[in-house]
Amino acid sequence: MTRAEYIYGIADKYAQTVQVCIDRLHELGANEQLKVLTGKLQKLAARAEPGEPTKELRPARAHRHRLRG
Repeated sequence: MTRAEYIYGIADKYAQTVQVCIDRLHELGANEQLKVLTGKLQKLAARAEPGEPTKELRPARAHRHRLRG
């Protein structure tokens, strides 16, 4: 397994968790929370576009140590 595959697996796991949370927020009618989450997810989707990473797109230092394999 490559490092990219390992990191993708982590992201995929959490994406599934976020999907379940979104479904539950819809069930609860939590529109304000969904609006905030929509904005955050749109920013993440833009960052996920393939291309050259910039300094601004690097993960926060607190998260980097967890991704080292």
